[in-house]
Amino acid sequence: MTNRKLNLILIPEKRMTGMGDFQKIAEIIKSRCDDVIPHVVKRSALPFMQILFATRPCLYVAFYEARQFQPFRGLCLHGKSMEKSKQYLELEKHGLPTVPWQNIRPEERYDPAIWGPYVIVKPDEGRRGQDVKIRKTGRVNYEKDCPEGSAHLIQKFIHTGPQPVSYRALTFFGDTLYLQKSTNTACGNCLNDPTKADEIGGHNPVATASHGKAELVVDEEVISFAKEIAETAFKDIPLLGQDIVRDAATGKLYCLEVNPYGSTWHFSSQVGLAIQSANHSNYEKQFDAFNKVADILVQKTRALAR
Repeated sequence: MTNRKLNLILIPEKRMTGMGDFQKIAEIIKSRCDDVIPHVVKRSALPFMQILFATRPCLYVAFYEARQFQPFRGLCLHGKSMEKSKQYLELEKHGLPTVPWQNIRPEERYDPAIWGPYVIVKPDEGRRGQDVKIRKTGRVNYEKDCPEGSAHLIQKFIHTGPQPVSYRALTFFGDTLYLQKSTNTACGNCLNDPTKADEIGGHNPVATASHGKAELVVDEEVISFAKEIAETAFKDIPLLGQDIVRDAATGKLYCLEVNPYGSTWHFSSQVGLAIQSANHSNYEKQFDAFNKVADILVQKTRALAR
C-alpha cells in the first residue's frame, strides 16, 4: 500500500439505475485498499462536492455522457454521444472491420450487385432497435427512407442464421462484464437462404426483439473482439454496450454499434431486471462484474488520478 491518497469519484446515471450498484462497488474498493478513496456522487451535486475533493489527485468516472462537467482537478472519463456513422468511421480508422455502409443520399440508387438483394436501413442515431428495416436494395431511396430529412444509413445485410442472432458485450475499459446472446425467436418468417429475396416478407431482422430469447454465454472470440474495439477505437470511454454479430457463412465478427453514450448499465435498470427475470439470468454473477469493476477502477485511479 502507498501513503498517497487518491480520490475516485463515481458518477452514475441515477435515472437509469439508482445508486446502489455503485455504492456496492465503492465498498469493495474500501475493503481492498486504503490509497484509493471512492465517492459516489449524484450529477447534481458535482459542482459543489468537487471543491472538497480538490485537495487530492482525482479521477472522475461517469457512467453516461457528461460533457458539460469539467473538474477543477483531475481527469473525467465519460460516455460520448456519437451517431452510428461516426462510430463506424472510428472503427475503420483503427483498422477494425465494419459492415459496408453509407448515408442514404437524395437521388441516389443502390445496386443489388454490390449490396446484395436486400439491405438494412436504419437511423443514424440510436433508437434501441426501432425503425430498423430490411429492404429490397433496389427500392431504397432518400424520399421514402429518410422521413423529414432524418439521417438514415444503408448497410449490407449480414445473415446471422434463420433467426437473427446478436451478442451484447458490456465492456468496462475493455473487460467484458457480461455477454448476452439474443435470438429473435419471434422473427416471423425464418430467413434460411440470404440470396433469396422472396423470404423477406414478414421477417424481423432485429435480434433483440422483446419476445425473443436472451441467454448469457461465454464466447472467447466475441470477448476478444469486444476487448480490441474498446481498447483501440474507444479507449477513453469507460462503458460500452457493444452489439456484435457473426456472419453465419464466414464466421466473421462485426460490431453494429458500441452505444458509447453510457446508458447501458443494465444490472439494475428496469429494462435489465426485466430481461434477467424473463430469462432466469444474472448479469452480475456471470463474470463477477462488481469485483471486476472495483479492481479496474483501483488500477485506473492509480494510473490516471492527478
